[in-house]
Amino acid sequence: MYFPSIDSFSFTGIAVILGFFLTNEFSVNEQAALGAWFNVIGDILSSNAAWQAVLNERFEDKEKDDEDSLTVIKEALEKLKDKVEKWEKENEPNNH
Repeated sequence: MYFPSIDSFSFTGIAVILGFFLTNEFSVNEQAALGAWFNVIGDILSSNAAWQAVLNERFEDKEKDDEDSLTVIKEALEKLKDKVEKWEKENEPNNH
């Protein structure tokens, strides 16, 4: 579903206007039932969005940790390579 890019004031204003229209169309009990139903929908959407944000954050943190680990491994391998090259140069048959 696509929501148009509108500012938050307009987005909230539309909800206010829609709410006022609905109050004229329904009895008090119907308004209460409809309001509770919209609250359930809102709670589900909020809960889903919050949990998805948690999962996204965990994934981003894991990606960063993986990148950091890979950097450490690459640096260690580079140092090891330098040490091996130095050892090879020091132990060449021509150096004796």
